[in-house]
Amino acid sequence: MRTSPALTSADTIRAVTYSRISLAERRAAEDGAKILDAHGVLNQDTITSEYADARHWPVVARYSDNDVKASNGKDDSADYWKMMAAAARGEFDVIVVFQTSRLWRNRRERAEGIELLRKAGVSVAAVKGVSFDLTTAQGRGQAGILGEVDTMETEIKAERQQLANYMAVRSGKRLRSSQRPFGYSHDHITERPAEADAIRWAADALLGGGSVMSVQREWRRRGLVTAQTGRPFTRQSITTILRNPRLAGLAVYRGEILEGVAGEQDAILPEEQWRAVAGLLGDKARKPPKGVRTLLGGLAACQCGNVVNGTMNHRRDRVYNCQYATRAGRPGPHVAVRAEVVDQWVEAAVLEALSRPELADLVSPPPHADTAGLRAEAAAIRANLAEMGADRALGLISRAQMLEGTERGNARLRQIATELAETAGKGALAPFARGQAARAVWDGLDLSRRREVIRALTPVILHPAGRGARSYDAESKVDMPGLRGRE
Repeated sequence: MRTSPALTSADTIRAVTYSRISLAERRAAEDGAKILDAHGVLNQDTITSEYADARHWPVVARYSDNDVKASNGKDDSADYWKMMAAAARGEFDVIVVFQTSRLWRNRRERAEGIELLRKAGVSVAAVKGVSFDLTTAQGRGQAGILGEVDTMETEIKAERQQLANYMAVRSGKRLRSSQRPFGYSHDHITERPAEADAIRWAADALLGGGSVMSVQREWRRRGLVTAQTGRPFTRQSITTILRNPRLAGLAVYRGEILEGVAGEQDAILPEEQWRAVAGLLGDKARKPPKGVRTLLGGLAACQCGNVVNGTMNHRRDRVYNCQYATRAGRPGPHVAVRAEVVDQWVEAAVLEALSRPELADLVSPPPHADTAGLRAEAAAIRANLAEMGADRALGLISRAQMLEGTERGNARLRQIATELAETAGKGALAPFARGQAARAVWDGLDLSRRREVIRALTPVILHPAGRGARSYDAESKVDMPGLRGRE
């Protein structure tokens, strides 16, 4: 262990300066990005350098960390750790800081730093405050005591900030301390049209039977990237975005929805639709739709009752056939037909049916739905569940009572979510309720969502062409009993 020289001796002392700003100001660039202001750390560096020069300590290195909060954990790329590694190598004798609170950010870091500097024989000199010779018990004790005061002040400030943030969110304000969320502009409030449209498309796709993977493909096709990293979307990042309550204009604090509080940001999705999407993505029992390659494979049935399989024949034509392995002895004859012929007929029949005026009631939401009442009931149930946990902790109710109440409350919440989804006109047929021509809507759907439209409208039963038939007469051989008025 080296012995720390007295800070009043200028013969052999080599100094370094360390500057840190917890929260640097940001200024907007032309592209809307935020640029860190370095004036704070530069001012500290000037003062600490003048302090060392006045004592004739040669400054052998300068270290600084800009926009590094007191509560941050270890960051190997920070200058602080580079400086501590240099101290362990014996490259200097004293660290000059503006205040000791600029040096250590938390209790663990301070304890580790004091021990490292003790072994290295390095002292700490503060322009404002007390300097420490960390090779002595008194110096280490002073550093620990004053450091604990610094930590207490940091924690008190954090508590005040948390309270201020909570009260701001309760009043409907949108916190803007982080980067802009996907779907919104840099003010965190106004929609960014291209991204908001993509979110609406994704909600319709998922509730219409699509998969997160299909959303990922569509967003990538549109050239969209994450707002935080600028990278292409993954399934996880898409799920995180779509489960964010702020999309429905709700106020959120630390992941909790503040019931009855409307956020100041634009609502990209209606609340009922967002809750249905979030419930769908959060259902652990839900199996995501598998990728599909045919319109009717695994969906249509042979006349024998067996589900048909979409495959290829020896000519590499896609066909539907009644698979032998799953017939379970059902009597024939069984269907085997080119998929193209059937798909064209089924598609035309579906579009003709969706263009009929009498299907308006099927694809439109009920006008009398009491969505406000359902939302109020759901909020009351969630509040009761939270109170029940507190009552159990105080011994006011038994464990059995809490479990029974929780089960009943969650069951009703699931029922309400289903009712809200239905009243909002969600599902595979919802896109057809928006006044657009059926063909235009259909062309905008991917294969999995087209299958869900067919599933919602009608069963599809395929009959074999018949012995000796040279072609397949879809008009007489494709049965779609759910479409009235079409044989």
